[in-house]
Amino acid sequence: MFQTQTVLRILCFITLLKSHVFLEGATSNRCIAGTPGSWRGQSITEFTKKENADFSWQVVNDGVMGGRSKGNLEFTSEDAMHFSGTLSLENNGGFSTARSGPIDYDLSNDLGLLLLVKGDGRTYEARLDSTAKHRGNTLSFAGEFQTKAKEWVQVKIPFSDFTGSWRGRTFPDAKLDTTKISRLWILLADKQAGPFDLQVKWIRTYGKGKGRIEAPASASSPPTGKQNNEEQKRIIPSLEADGRFTEFKKALDVARLTTFFQWDNPLTVFAPTDEAFAALPDGLLEALYEPAMQEKLIELLSYHVVTGEIELDKTPQAKTLKAVRGGRLILSENQQITRINDAQFLPPSIRCKDGIIHPIDVVLLPSPN
Repeated sequence: MFQTQTVLRILCFITLLKSHVFLEGATSNRCIAGTPGSWRGQSITEFTKKENADFSWQVVNDGVMGGRSKGNLEFTSEDAMHFSGTLSLENNGGFSTARSGPIDYDLSNDLGLLLLVKGDGRTYEARLDSTAKHRGNTLSFAGEFQTKAKEWVQVKIPFSDFTGSWRGRTFPDAKLDTTKISRLWILLADKQAGPFDLQVKWIRTYGKGKGRIEAPASASSPPTGKQNNEEQKRIIPSLEADGRFTEFKKALDVARLTTFFQWDNPLTVFAPTDEAFAALPDGLLEALYEPAMQEKLIELLSYHVVTGEIELDKTPQAKTLKAVRGGRLILSENQQITRINDAQFLPPSIRCKDGIIHPIDVVLLPSPN
């Protein structure tokens, strides 16, 4: 049963939806960085004519191993790389790459790659060559990114997610030496035969000043074949694996916020369960899923996230928290029940590689300004 304060917030929220006050200046590309200072990293390539010549991009298909995939590469008049073709699984093939020539970049000051891409809904890989080798052969470190069909999206790939590989074999213990990046790849190998189409507007880094130098590990030993199942997942995979947050994850996808959870610092997420979303007034969530309501949906979801890791057993009886895009949250305890605003926590909390998730039984609604 909602408390009176919660009901009032819902009514105010619905009023704002109907008035469309929040739509002024809203745009579906609001999260796309435009100027060098806005992404807090460095530019690797903006695909200018000079950079394209310096990088000496070329297509390498599975034909080198007998496969029949075909890839094409061109650079558009809008300074974007257009990588397209057809993936074939015949003759044990199944990959196509756009590969740079030798480069020399020190990315150790940063946290990961940041790309602006428009694809076809398929999963691609950004790959980096560095100093790690296996039997004299250079390992390629792969980080996946998901595209949306015919939509420009910004994707982040933390350097910590890049996994070493060589000719289809994985080397999970190998470390990417970000002090010396010697080659850059864009690769498709998702085991789905058929046409593909990807544009990349730019490739940059993010997390300026937050990077760590990892000591390269020897990759001469055979790969283990699988990752440690006990390794902590990141926030988004943890939400998916739990099973109680289907609607919350869907809302994040609709708002295009999923990839932006890879922040420079840990996050605390107060995650409403599916039952919490089901208790919202009829039609409210559907209204927020309309394209014109994207900015309001972002506002709602961002109100459930604060920076840093908030431990419930280490907080005072009352504490004010600030949501990532503004708005105050009140963390309190009464009669041994801990709440955030009007929501009650549903243990256990989920500790993640990049923060912590606290399940809650009510969708938090920001107060009107």
